[in-house]
Amino acid sequence: MTKELEFRVIEEAVGGVALDSAVLIYRGANSATFATVHPIHHDDAGAATILPGRPMTMLAVARLAKRLGSARRPGGFVPMNLLYQDLTTMAWWVPPARRHIWFRCTGGELGAPERGESVPHPGLVFAATSDRTWRVWAVKGCERPSEATPLFQAPYFNVYGTGAICQGNVDVPTGGFAGSVADRIEAWNKAFFDSFFTHPNTQGPLVNYKGGPYRFWRDMLDGRHAVFPESALVPLGTSLAQVLDRRGPDGG
Repeated sequence: MTKELEFRVIEEAVGGVALDSAVLIYRGANSATFATVHPIHHDDAGAATILPGRPMTMLAVARLAKRLGSARRPGGFVPMNLLYQDLTTMAWWVPPARRHIWFRCTGGELGAPERGESVPHPGLVFAATSDRTWRVWAVKGCERPSEATPLFQAPYFNVYGTGAICQGNVDVPTGGFAGSVADRIEAWNKAFFDSFFTHPNTQGPLVNYKGGPYRFWRDMLDGRHAVFPESALVPLGTSLAQVLDRRGPDGG
């Protein structure tokens, strides 16, 4: 038995809408994907027929995305720390600075079950997606990163070797990419730095430091380093451009 799917389009603008064209998406072997765009013919009774189409170019895709989003995503100024943005992913830089950090380690490895102190942090690169997955890496120096800047393991508990952030106790921002870019970046930064860091998640080394990650963070909390010791950062042998090209589901 065949069931027909019914749906309605509600348009806020005056004058209503009319079916104008159709986009057909094809997927083949090895996840190859392409699309064709087709005009629509309406007969005298109002029935619509999809006519033969043509391949949809990347320029046509970009124009369509711009038209679809123009009514609901107003423009705005781009903050200096935004490094990359497309329809689903945003990457930004957090310069090195002194910030508060919170730990909850029930074993007392950091001197108390819960500790929070203002400590120096390295430069960081975050990447978040519209489905609320996010990753973080460290960078050296105070210069704004480029696509070729080497990335390092973020030296934080609850961060995997892929950069994926475990979201166990984190209040992850909702609402997708709604709002201004600056507001979205601030919401993600707040979610990260206001969370409790509980345990290392990497299979490899989190930091290059005698005594390991717990000793490192205990020394940081005890004020043994006036500036962040960049020599403790673990190189990943990759760059921002490379990790964004490998976007996909990460553990968290």
